[in-house]
Amino acid sequence: MRIFIIPVTRTQWAFHCQPINAVPTRMTKWATSASERWNKWSVYPSTTWRGKIYTYGETLMDKISFKEYFLKEIPTKSEGALVSKVDIVVPNILSETEVVNDLRALIATQEPYHARWIWYCCYMLPVSSLFTLVPVIPNFPFFYNLFRVYSHYKARHGAQHLQHLFERGAYEVIFDSELSKFYQSAYGSIESTVPSQGSSSDDASNASQRPSLDNRTLESGLPLLEHDPPLITDEDIARMALYFQVPSFESAVRRARHQIIADISKSSQS
Repeated sequence: MRIFIIPVTRTQWAFHCQPINAVPTRMTKWATSASERWNKWSVYPSTTWRGKIYTYGETLMDKISFKEYFLKEIPTKSEGALVSKVDIVVPNILSETEVVNDLRALIATQEPYHARWIWYCCYMLPVSSLFTLVPVIPNFPFFYNLFRVYSHYKARHGAQHLQHLFERGAYEVIFDSELSKFYQSAYGSIESTVPSQGSSSDDASNASQRPSLDNRTLESGLPLLEHDPPLITDEDIARMALYFQVPSFESAVRRARHQIIADISKSSQS
């Protein structure tokens, strides 16, 4: 099993897991089958009721934290019985200590969080089962709640499996030289944009020139140049995906990057 840690900014990282030798359980097979049936709705025009439901559903999916998606990718103990070790692939701008500490902190916060939300979503299942819109349309609130139960369950048990591997010392941090190359120019360009200590009039001038927070600046990370600038672009992520040749790597890291930049940009404007 391999875990990729991709720094998006100096303090925020994206995660992706490539399970190897994992044997999916019956529940995972059911979830995969349901996902495949759901994706078939993407062919319907957005003007149809199926197309509208699919678009709205994908919007809900995009709001799910990238950390939850990452923990779901980690096989549970029953799925990963053949997993003897996890390789953690990182660029050399990170240290082994901070990588391990960050993953341990992620487990410590996310495992109890998902444990709570499993029960919250279970409590909502009887209520959502009553939301039958019309006989010919499936009860989407119920199915979404059912999906959230599975999602929280999978994320919780993925966190527990990763914690189990850490406790056994069954991990190795691997510094990838090719991955590190994506950050060499980024660090140099960022250092040149860090503002020096100036007068209050300079600060006011810089504030007046700061771009408004629209979709374009959110994507480029421009509002972050004075705070926590992004280190990679979507194009960099696409090139990383070509290098690693790992399924779902690009979509997972791209989702994480967009969420991280949006969150930091909004907080910097508040």
